[in-house]
Amino acid sequence: MLNAISWQQYLTAILIFSAAWYMYVGLRYYRTELTAWLKIKPAAQGAVPPVANQLTVVMGAAKPETDTGLYPPEELHFAAAEPDDISDQTLPKGPGDDLLAEAMVLVEAYGDNDNKTEFLSLFKLLLDKYEVFADEISLPAVITPLKAFATNKLPFQIQASEWPLTFAS
Repeated sequence: MLNAISWQQYLTAILIFSAAWYMYVGLRYYRTELTAWLKIKPAAQGAVPPVANQLTVVMGAAKPETDTGLYPPEELHFAAAEPDDISDQTLPKGPGDDLLAEAMVLVEAYGDNDNKTEFLSLFKLLLDKYEVFADEISLPAVITPLKAFATNKLPFQIQASEWPLTFAS
């Protein structure tokens, strides 16, 4: 019985294999629990890998462009301020300006047409378009320059009482 394995050797091999298997599973899947149980502190891991902490020069220093360096304040010279053509009172164009511009286009379109009632009805339609801006538009302020523009362009005369002074119908 030299070739035969004794039951003791067979049992020893099974125990060694089982112990190795459980050690592998324990170390692989229960590492944090085992280190806490054995009170072993894990090595501190950084947020970046160790390779990222190494200083690597990828590119040389950039050469600054000509005349873009820092200068001492004594070398900086400024000219006196010059006035510009922009008024501090300039306001952006609003719906009243748009209404006046569209009304002037309407007046120019009726420069060759002698139909006063049609012109007034189209002007009323134009006013209806801008009725949503009634609280922002001063209609008399729009009508005054429009009257002056229309007297030279229209072939008919519009009396002051015929110009609408409110947006209401």
